[in-house]
Amino acid sequence: MKFIMPHKLPSMIWKSFIEDGIRIYRVLTKRLKFSFWCVFVLQFSVALTETFTLLVISLFAMSAANPEAARNHFLVKPMLEMVPVVADFCSSPRRMVAFTSSFMIAFVLIKNFLTILTNHFTTIFSERVAIYVGRESIRRYLNKGYYWHISPKSGEVIHKIMNRSNLSAFTVMLLQLYSNVICCVFLFTSLFIAQPSLTLIVILCFSFSSLILYTRIRRSLDNAGQIASSTSVEESVTMTAMTKGIREIITYRQQRVALDKMMNAVEKGLPSRAYLNFCHSLPSVIMECVGFSTIGGMVIYLLASHVPMEEIVAAASILMLTAWRILPAVTRCLSYVVNMRGIRPNALLCLDLLETFTKEQVDPVTDPDPDFRFDKEIVLKDASFHYPSSTANVLEEINLTIKKGQSAGLIGPSGAGKSTLALLLSGLVAPTDGSFTVDEVELTSPTRAAYLSKLGYVPQNPLLMDGTLADNVAFSKWAQEYDRAKVLEACKLAAMEFVDNDPKALDLPLGSGGGLSGGQAQRVAIARALFTTPEIIIFDEATSSLDRANENIIRNTITRIRGQITSIIIAHRLSTVEDCDIIFWIENGRLKQFGPPSEILPLYEATTAMPLIDQKNPEVDRRLS
Repeated sequence: MKFIMPHKLPSMIWKSFIEDGIRIYRVLTKRLKFSFWCVFVLQFSVALTETFTLLVISLFAMSAANPEAARNHFLVKPMLEMVPVVADFCSSPRRMVAFTSSFMIAFVLIKNFLTILTNHFTTIFSERVAIYVGRESIRRYLNKGYYWHISPKSGEVIHKIMNRSNLSAFTVMLLQLYSNVICCVFLFTSLFIAQPSLTLIVILCFSFSSLILYTRIRRSLDNAGQIASSTSVEESVTMTAMTKGIREIITYRQQRVALDKMMNAVEKGLPSRAYLNFCHSLPSVIMECVGFSTIGGMVIYLLASHVPMEEIVAAASILMLTAWRILPAVTRCLSYVVNMRGIRPNALLCLDLLETFTKEQVDPVTDPDPDFRFDKEIVLKDASFHYPSSTANVLEEINLTIKKGQSAGLIGPSGAGKSTLALLLSGLVAPTDGSFTVDEVELTSPTRAAYLSKLGYVPQNPLLMDGTLADNVAFSKWAQEYDRAKVLEACKLAAMEFVDNDPKALDLPLGSGGGLSGGQAQRVAIARALFTTPEIIIFDEATSSLDRANENIIRNTITRIRGQITSIIIAHRLSTVEDCDIIFWIENGRLKQFGPPSEILPLYEATTAMPLIDQKNPEVDRRLS
C-alpha cells in the first residue's frame, strides 16, 4: 500500500472531489445551476440542524442530570439572559427539563422535515440532470451530419449517452458528500468547544482511519470501475451482434457458441462488479469498529488514570453522542467516496461527451431553399469518396448523369460501391473530391435541405416503428397530424393489396414488425417514400431478400411511377433493373460502363458468368455515351 503524503492531500482532494464538481457545474443550464445551489443550501441546512439537534439532545440529557449545569451552559446562559421570561420559566428544575425536552422535539421534527424535503428535491434534481444530459447529448447527436454518423465515433457516443444516469448519480453523491463533510465539521467543532481534548483524539482517530481506508482501496476502486465500464461496453456490443444475427445463429445451430461468448463477456466483468458492491459495506464496518474502539479505549485509559467517575461518565456521554451522530456522518462520507470512485469512469464518459458537444456549435436545422428546383438532371463529375475511418477511396472519379424522370439501375458485384454511390446521389454526404450538382447547382445547406425534401428512400431493411401501419407510412409526419386519404393513396401506389382488402388495415399495430412479411414491409417503405410526393426515389437493394412474386409486385410499382418520379435502383438481381432507362455498371469503385439495359445487361451477365475479361480490352471497357 502506497500511503498518501500529507503535502499531497490538498491536490488529491481537489482532483478527486472538487474538480469533477466544477466540471459538472459548468455544463449545467442556468436553471439547473440554480437547482444545484438550492439542493446544496438544503443539505447545508440539514447539516446545521444536525449540529443543533445534537447540542439540544445533550442539553436535554444534562438538564435531566444537572439542571443548574444546563442553565449555566455557554449556549443556554446568554439566551436566558436575553429573554427573562424564559429564564423565569426555567428557574424550576422540572420546567428546565420540560423546556429542553420541547426544544429537543422541535429540533428533531425540523431536522427530519428538512431531511425529507432535501431528499425530495435531491431526487428531482438528479432526474432533471439525467434528462438534461440525455436531451442535450441526443439533440447534438441527431444534428450531426450524416458523414459523422457513418464514422466510428457514432457508435461510441451511444454508449456514452447511456451513462447519463451514472453522471446524475455521481452529481448527487458529490452534493451529498459536500453536505456530510460540512455536517462533520460543524459537529466536530461543537464537540471541540465542549471537550477539546477528547474531540481532538476522536478527530485524529477518525481522520487516520479514513485516510488509511481511502488510500488502501482508491486505486483498486478506480481499476474495478474502469474494468466494469469496458466490460459493459463489450456486453452491449455482443448482445447487439447476437440480436442482429439471431437468424444465422439459429440456422447454423450456434446457440451454445453465442451463449458462451456472451457469458465470457459477462464473467470478465464479474470480479470488478462484485468488488464494487463489496466495497460499499466496508466504510460502515470499519468506521463502526474504529468509533467504538476509540470510545472503549478512552474509557479504559481514563479508568487507568484514576479519573473521577463523574468525569468518566461525562466524557463517555460525549463520546457516545459522537458515535451516535458523528460516526454515521463520517461513514456516509466514506460510503459516498467509495460509490463515487466506482461509478466515476462511466460518469466521466458522459461528462466528457457533453463537454465536447457543448464546445461545438450546433447548426440549426436549415430551412429548405424555396427557390430550389429539380427540372433537368443530377450530375456527378469526377466524384471520389472515402469514409471517415479510412483514407482509401471507395469510389474513384465517377462521372454520371441521371435525367429527370429517368429510372437508373446501379449494378455490380458485392462491395463494388453501389450503396456508397447511392449515398452520394441522396445528397446526405458530399464527394470528398469532385462535385455533385442538381441542374448545374452544387448543394449548399439550404439547397441540400430542399433536395432532401424531394427525395424518397427505400432501404433493404426498412424501419418499422411502434405505431399503426398508417403512422409508419406517414413517418415524415411523425408526431404530427397527417392526411389519412393521402396515406391510402400512397398505399395503393405501392400495390399494398392487403390494405385494399381490409379497410381497417391502416390501423394495424406494427410494433417492431407487426407480423408483416418481407414483401409487405418493403411496400410499407415504398408507400412511406411515396407519401412525401417525392421527385426522386432511391431503392437500395429493396428486392434482394424477396421471393420472385414479391419482387414482381415491387417491379410493377417502380414501373407505375416511371416517368413521373426519377428512380435510382440498386440491385443484385438483374431482373429488377431490366426495365430501367439506363444502367450504370460499378466495379471496384469505378464506373465500368453505362448505357441502356439491352446493351449493358447481356455484357454484364457474360462477364460475371466467366473469368473476368481483361479490363484493357476496349470491347469490355468502352464507355458508352
